[in-house]
Amino acid sequence: MKNDWINAVKWNNFNTGHIDRNRYIKFIILFGVIFSLLQISDLMLTHLALKNPDIKELNPLYGKDWFVPVKLTMVFLIMFTMSRIPENSHRLAKNTMAGLICMYVFINLNNLYFLLVS
Repeated sequence: MKNDWINAVKWNNFNTGHIDRNRYIKFIILFGVIFSLLQISDLMLTHLALKNPDIKELNPLYGKDWFVPVKLTMVFLIMFTMSRIPENSHRLAKNTMAGLICMYVFINLNNLYFLLVS
């Protein structure tokens, strides 16, 4: 009787962690999709803005051909790193990913401002 109860507790703990892990992986995939879209829009906005020679505030690396794969590889590196974070730090990792998304929304708005002003 006692062993049945212990086995039931172990099984429930395993399932709970498995569900949380799946939910966390889905969050990482959602982050990857949103962050990739933000990276691509950042590249497009900056590429359009760099056509105007009067804009000096933008990063000149955006004009380089090798910079596009580097930026998109960065998304996969962040996703891989976040997937390796221990379970007790998942909340911090989610907040970090949300902060990265907010940062790139701000960067895109900044680039859009430079594009519209010029």
